[in-house]
Amino acid sequence: MMAKGISTWLPLQLQIDSVQSSSAVNIGGQNIVYGLSAHSKSNTGFGDLGSHSVVAYNRTLLHDADAIDTPIDDRDVHVLAEHHAAPVETHVAFQGMNISSMQQNAGVFVGDSRITGWDQHQKTNKATGDVYGDHNEEACNVNINFDTDVIDALIHDDDVKTGLFSRMG
Repeated sequence: MMAKGISTWLPLQLQIDSVQSSSAVNIGGQNIVYGLSAHSKSNTGFGDLGSHSVVAYNRTLLHDADAIDTPIDDRDVHVLAEHHAAPVETHVAFQGMNISSMQQNAGVFVGDSRITGWDQHQKTNKATGDVYGDHNEEACNVNINFDTDVIDALIHDDDVKTGLFSRMG
């Protein structure tokens, strides 16, 4: 919903190839991101490949025998105070935007952006990592990831997140 006096021109061409967890692309006259949280744990025996890649005769072993796997305690307290202000005119104009790859907790913000309370916690096990690009070759590799924790990736994130946002109109 746009308030009176705010105009937004969006891009003619937008291309996003890859966005990881807790990432954002926000385009507009007034972007408000409040209390965004992402928590993850991943085990990958074999990672991602780019296009036209060749994988041959590889052996991959990922062993993750945790007694307790990724306990997450995220008891955030969110405090939001809104302030009403007179509308302002915002112009966002460009011909194109290309985002090739955004890793965790990344952002592209165009326009009037207000962000608070953004959390991202991640634990990743990869026996073979990511391979980016074109025409990659992997042959005769042995990859071993042995991760036997009693408690794996303990995430304790209880905090107070405050934000003051001006609402136009």
